[in-house]
Amino acid sequence: MPASLITTPPELLEQIVLIAVRQYYQGPPSILRSLRLTCRMSNNALSPESNSYLYFMLFTDRFDIPSPWRHFLGGQPTVDNIERELRKRFRALQRIRRGEIDDPDILESLSTIYIMMLEDDGRNWDQLLWAQLPLFITRFLRERLMVGAEINNGWPKENEVNMLAVSIFWLMSRSESIRNETDELRREFVELLSPYSYAGFRYPCFTGLEYDFCPSENSHKTVVTSAHGVYPPVRPVSITVDYFGRPVPFNLPPLAPYAILVHFSRLETRPLMIPLHLPETRAEAMANGISGPTKEDIVYFNSHCKTHFPGTAYGNRFDTLLKSRRHDPDWARSIRDPLYRSPSSLPGQYIPGTISGRWQGSFIAPYHNVYKDLLSSPTAPSPFPTFGRFPLYVTFRELYCYSPSIPLPLEENEGVFENAFLPIGCRWHETEARVEFTGENTSFKAYYSPPRQGHLEIGFVGCTAGESKHGAFDVIITGVTEDRYAAAWGGYRYMGRIRPSDGLIVLLREPLDPQMVELGRALFRGYIISSRNFVGRWRHVSSGVHPAEWESIFSLCKDATVSWE
Repeated sequence: MPASLITTPPELLEQIVLIAVRQYYQGPPSILRSLRLTCRMSNNALSPESNSYLYFMLFTDRFDIPSPWRHFLGGQPTVDNIERELRKRFRALQRIRRGEIDDPDILESLSTIYIMMLEDDGRNWDQLLWAQLPLFITRFLRERLMVGAEINNGWPKENEVNMLAVSIFWLMSRSESIRNETDELRREFVELLSPYSYAGFRYPCFTGLEYDFCPSENSHKTVVTSAHGVYPPVRPVSITVDYFGRPVPFNLPPLAPYAILVHFSRLETRPLMIPLHLPETRAEAMANGISGPTKEDIVYFNSHCKTHFPGTAYGNRFDTLLKSRRHDPDWARSIRDPLYRSPSSLPGQYIPGTISGRWQGSFIAPYHNVYKDLLSSPTAPSPFPTFGRFPLYVTFRELYCYSPSIPLPLEENEGVFENAFLPIGCRWHETEARVEFTGENTSFKAYYSPPRQGHLEIGFVGCTAGESKHGAFDVIITGVTEDRYAAAWGGYRYMGRIRPSDGLIVLLREPLDPQMVELGRALFRGYIISSRNFVGRWRHVSSGVHPAEWESIFSLCKDATVSWE
């Protein structure tokens, strides 16, 4: 009997098909579809039910093994799960490649692409390049981001599609792609995203209520009104996505942090100008009794204080991880699937050791009168005002409350947020060995110490709730401006706490010099995105839950010149 495709043994048929589809690694395996359409027998022979190995290999050839599989409690997904996920991803890639920015299923496409970006270790990005994702997202931002703004007083909407598009735009950013943009295109992106970056009264930087340390469905929500409507604003929070054939709750990422990162990365292509009258060096400034920055301070800032990109190596401990693992906290903030463990070795979404070290970057401070006009007028300005950058340096420490110590008490009081989630009236004393907190009228004592041996290991271990495997209940962050930077830009101390539910970092900042109390206390709030950039907003401390009367944006990255061994 002559040999034919139909009589070929299944194992050999699998290898023939795999060799054929591997001729082209990018895009859907069109040859498989053609073979299945040949006849009923070939369709049955190449179906997922008959060839589970074939479809598993198709997935691993084209896509990265998803990061959550490391924490999948039920074992590897079934063949049916994999086949459905393959179909969904190829549909999304084909829509993107066709440039269908008005496609009715664009939300499904963008949520699929966003998850692929968080899981990317190289293969996913190859498929996204085949789909011409950079071209698609650039066109989307320029042509569709402002849709609906004309009936929203000129303000762009924070809807599900815009939130995902801006997040993807940042995640696909590379230093070379920004260098290749024209000055006009950079200015256009900054103009498009400035409302999202600056207008905290319309676009929150947080996954939930920023003043709630232990958020739940029954959390009390204080609502006030302003010229822009209710505050906190009503915004999309979650959708349901189909992930490997199962409906999974998906928390949408807040748009503002990603807009701020895009904003800073474009502005940083224009270095700060160096005034001619400044002294050359710190030694010269001290010899002449001159305070403030020197020329060498500005040169250092221009060359070192730049936003870090998700896929670039910068010489810190996270470079030793797969790229997808750097996104673990971002993933866990979005996918709330009971079948997956948290990737953190503390309850919640924070990888211990992430913030410890020297950080540097900048903040952008709007003029008070301009910000007041923004806050009081319901109409968006056109064009949006621009502001200058200022250097920002801080060295952080992490300190943990280990069992059997008792962590700081939690108070159900919105005013506690203004004290960086520390109990009102408590005092603290910091040494190299620990931080000791004492409650008002000595109502409590709490002790936090540096990480124990092995706590900052690269092999992060998940946990479900409560105490971590290292016996850590809670984490405190302290920080200070080092002398060399304080002499140029002013010195501050920081103290705060990490919210375990989503990794929100809230820090109280005070001037080091008691003679400079007029600078006031400030509250920094933000997330570390992709284990790379600490990004968010800061404002002066004031009481009550209402839009900040003035707010600045900041972006900090870890100093790669400092050893992390």
